[in-house]
Order: sequence, then C-alpha cells, then structure tokens
Amino acid sequence: AMTLAWLALECAVLCGLRWAVEGSWRFHVRGLDGAIPSCVVHVMLYAASLAAPFPLLRFPGYLGPLLYCGTVCYQLAVSPLMLLVALCFDGKDSLPRTMLWVLMLSAMALVLVGIALMATYMMPEKRIWFYKHKSLRDYVAGYCWMTRAECELGAGRDASRAGALEFAPWVWPTAKVRSWLEGWEQWEEEKPGWFGESWKSWVRKAAPRDAVPPALQLKFEKADA
Repeated sequence: AMTLAWLALECAVLCGLRWAVEGSWRFHVRGLDGAIPSCVVHVMLYAASLAAPFPLLRFPGYLGPLLYCGTVCYQLAVSPLMLLVALCFDGKDSLPRTMLWVLMLSAMALVLVGIALMATYMMPEKRIWFYKHKSLRDYVAGYCWMTRAECELGAGRDASRAGALEFAPWVWPTAKVRSWLEGWEQWEEEKPGWFGESWKSWVRKAAPRDAVPPALQLKFEKADA
C-alpha cells in the first residue's frame, strides 16, 4: 500500500509539473488530446521515466528537456533512499542486502557512464536539448513555424507550418496561425501537395475561432451549413 501511494504521488506530481511546463495537461498528439487518452499517456510516460532514461522523453510535449533532466536526477537520488526504506521494513532480513546494494549501485554507475559518453560524443549544440527548458508551444512557434524547412507533409515553409497544425490545437501559435491561414484562397488555386482534403477537414474542425481569419471562418461556416 505504501509503495502504491508513493507511486501515485510521484505520478501526480509529474502531471502537475508537465502541466506547469506545457500550459496544459492534455497530450499534444491529434486524437490523443482527450481527457482519458491524455491520462493514459501520462501514466505511460511516468512508467517509462521509471524504467529508464529514454532519450525520446526529452522531446517537448512528452517530458521536455528540463523535466527529463529532473526525472533522471530524481531517480538517481531517490533510488538509494527507497532501497534503504525497503530494507528497514525487512525485519526478518529475508532480502539479500549486499546483492541489492551492489546491483543498484552498479546500475547507477552504468547510467552515469552512459550519460557521460553521450554528452561527450554528441554535437555540443545538441546538449541543451537534454536539460534546457523548452515547451512544446515554444518549439512549434519557433522551430516548426520559423526554421524547419521540411516535414512529413513535404518540403518548404508552408508544408512545415501545415505539419505543425497536425498537433492538437492547444499547441498552435494562435496569432501566427491566423495570419498564415489568410493564404487559404491562394492555396485552393495553387493546390500544394500538403493542402489535401484530410488536412483541410482537420483544420476546419479543430481550429479555434481566434486562430481563423474572419473571412475564412465565414467560409467554413458556409461549407458546414
């Protein structure tokens, strides 16, 4: 019971920290941003952070660089404490104390060696992605919207911005999206590869009203009537 309570507390605290970092407790993937899927995904992220410091978790929207670094440091610091508490409750000395300490300290040493090797051999400019705060909203508004030139929808700045709108709407940089969507009529004439029916349907359905120019909002309402 104590173990379950401790795990539940850690999971709740991590959820609160992710909420504080991202500005939302909902998951960022389209179709998984509902209440129940978001809770399930959060439990999975928590379980993954317990299992191992998977580098994927540093991506903004999962744990993010800052929380990723924090969870790794926390797990390294709390593991000896948790083992010590467990051994204190073992009144019959039924647990192999020496073996447990050797296994845990060996695992911690292996993690530290792995971190040191990774930091040594990676490109120096990439190291900040393992510890510096970056919310998914900042990532989308900065890299996806202004820097990235290619994504799964195709090459070019417009394709990259269209790809950014594949995220759940709470992630969108609203003002930038509203300004960019003013090119809708031009895209209908030019028909770029990323401007498909599936993408248009998603934007019409998911876009918040303040992310859509008034003329385009009127067009959407007429199409849905």
